[in-house]
Amino acid sequence: MDEERRKAYRLILSFGLVSLLGDIVYEGSRGAIPEYLKLLGASAAVVGVVVGLGELMSYFSRLLGGFLADRTRSYWLLIFLGYGLIAAIPLIPLSEILGLGWILAAALVILERFGKGIRTPSRDTVISFASKSIGGGRAFGIHELMDQVGATLGPLLFAAAIASLGGFRGAFFLSLTPYALLMATLLYVRASVPLPVEVASPGARERPRGALGRRAAAYLAAVGINALGLFPASLILYLAGETPEVKAMGAWLPPVLYALIQLVDAVFALAFGLLYDKYKLQVLIFPFALSTLVPILALQKSFAAIVAAALVFGLVLGSQESVYRAAVGDLTDPSVRATAYGVFSAALGLGSLAAGAVYGLVIDLNAPLWLGAAYVAATQATCLALLLYVVKTE
Repeated sequence: MDEERRKAYRLILSFGLVSLLGDIVYEGSRGAIPEYLKLLGASAAVVGVVVGLGELMSYFSRLLGGFLADRTRSYWLLIFLGYGLIAAIPLIPLSEILGLGWILAAALVILERFGKGIRTPSRDTVISFASKSIGGGRAFGIHELMDQVGATLGPLLFAAAIASLGGFRGAFFLSLTPYALLMATLLYVRASVPLPVEVASPGARERPRGALGRRAAAYLAAVGINALGLFPASLILYLAGETPEVKAMGAWLPPVLYALIQLVDAVFALAFGLLYDKYKLQVLIFPFALSTLVPILALQKSFAAIVAAALVFGLVLGSQESVYRAAVGDLTDPSVRATAYGVFSAALGLGSLAAGAVYGLVIDLNAPLWLGAAYVAATQATCLALLLYVVKTE
């Protein structure tokens, strides 16, 4: 293995370790957040909107994070700021302690998502430049695999904390421990892992800025519409909480179901990444089409169908976090890559917010299954048409 490839793997694995620890904290709690919000008095529509708004904040803050990264090259500052805001997670029970209902809890969920948005464009841009010698699909696939190890362990540890401590409050407070380990690890990585030359050199600041082309714009629109029709994980867990099986077994089961989503994500992220390096954008047709199944399964409201929906969602999520991201790097000019990652994430956020509100209302109004099926069919047909345009004009 030559030195350039060795450096690339070292950087990607280092960021993977940081993401692993971060996911133990915030992904660990996310499976329980819909149920906890419901405990605090939130309806299905409120849960869908809060979680969707959190994702929207995450994705819109990536526009800001991407713009600042392209303008200042202050990658580490933005990364540290973003990871630091994960501290909002252990503070969530203050909403219950102070008697504020779901309001403060919702604000803290959204604040943590803002931090994720600020750090992500810098991190993804660095990985994108570092991946030149090993392939973007492989690089993002490895990173997502490590990320999802943490995302799988986190919900399991959180579920164990709920079961052993007898409730949500202690489990949230216990997440202060992995948060401290995360920040210590990030300090170590900052001191020992150099950035790629393309983003670390002073001359990089003086590069002329390019612009998003038609193919990139069409791809970003396709990603947003794909998310618009994708049934959210938060509502999969919400519906799971309504089943007799979960009511009989206890509040620990939805976090385990969320861990299953993350496990499927981890397994398929690297597989899709390797396929992407060989077949490029054509690989994305499969997860785009598969997104259609998630609401059709989840809205049947049986425990078995909800578990199946979670499995399919995990597969789509693995694609989003690996090949969807790798494609952005291949379709954009290096001088605006961080901004492009911000736009990409904002498109996902808009879709996520709208999907959470639409499907939340479908649940609250007890709408017929065919209505959800028609909605997802229309959105996914549109995004597939845009994706095929991007593929054919390659």
